[in-house]
Amino acid sequence: SAAPQATADLPALVAQVQIPYQRFVLDNGLTVIVHEDRKAPVVGVAVWYNVGSKDEPKGQTGFAHLFEHLMFNGSENAPQDYFQYLAEMGATDYNGTTNFDRTNYFQTVPRPALERALWLESDRMGYLLGAVTQEKLDNQRGVVQNEKRQGDNQPGGLVFYELLKTLFPEGHPYHHSVIGSMADLDAASMDDVRKWFTDKYGPNNATLVMAGDVSAAEAKVLAEKYFGPIARGPVNTPKAADVPTLAQDVRTVMKDQVAATRVTRYWPAPGITDADLTALNVGTSILGGLASSRLDEVLVRDEQLAVAVSAGNFDFQRVGILSVSATAKPGVDVAALEARLDELVA
Repeated sequence: SAAPQATADLPALVAQVQIPYQRFVLDNGLTVIVHEDRKAPVVGVAVWYNVGSKDEPKGQTGFAHLFEHLMFNGSENAPQDYFQYLAEMGATDYNGTTNFDRTNYFQTVPRPALERALWLESDRMGYLLGAVTQEKLDNQRGVVQNEKRQGDNQPGGLVFYELLKTLFPEGHPYHHSVIGSMADLDAASMDDVRKWFTDKYGPNNATLVMAGDVSAAEAKVLAEKYFGPIARGPVNTPKAADVPTLAQDVRTVMKDQVAATRVTRYWPAPGITDADLTALNVGTSILGGLASSRLDEVLVRDEQLAVAVSAGNFDFQRVGILSVSATAKPGVDVAALEARLDELVA
């Protein structure tokens, strides 16, 4: 028979989880983080910009994401599509993403291609505007709007809009979605592009990360070489945002062409800097974030009221959204499932 497993000392286990890194800041304000890992001859390169959709002014919703698309359409010294350059150098896992709080660009490249990857990232950080044209703006506007149509037409695709509108009042930085409105996307102009780039994309508003087959000493030389000459820009101070309290509970029923009925509870929650964040994340995982969770045990396996459950905390910089959900088993009274879900959450 197997020997009994010794109880692990949790603090000791946690202490073993370390990702060593070095951090330094260039004279122009660019923060550089380096993690050396020689297991494979590749380097992950990422640039994170301290700007997201919550920083968009009224009438420019969706612009942070639209601008992310423009960053792949060529720069002054690399005028072709960036995906072409990345494929040519053997890059993998390359893309960009935008959310409420930040925009990032990333790629994993063979070690011999590291300098070329850094040159490309530095060129679009410092020398983008000369390559942006009205034609490129119109093209990417259409791409983003098509992405919005695809998302909106998926089952449940309109739920998140309703959620943001309900939890966060008009004027709150998290009231609108990252994808934005069709009208605001239509209104985006070349002047908006120039102002966004000038105000938000300076090196002092960014963090460069290199992880893999590179030392901190090597990375510092390369960062200085390619990013050092780029001038500082304005500092983007992320918009402040309170965690709202609803005047009363809000109940919304939305219908779609789906075979199942889902009941979900949402609450506004604190953001990533709050002392309660870990407790919220662990608590929702215990409640419904694991196959062995309490909601699974009771609603799916024991009482068979639901075919699926979930719980989680979407933690953003200033706020979070805590959710608990159950999808009714066919033939089950939804009101009964809802009442039981509320009992378990309480």
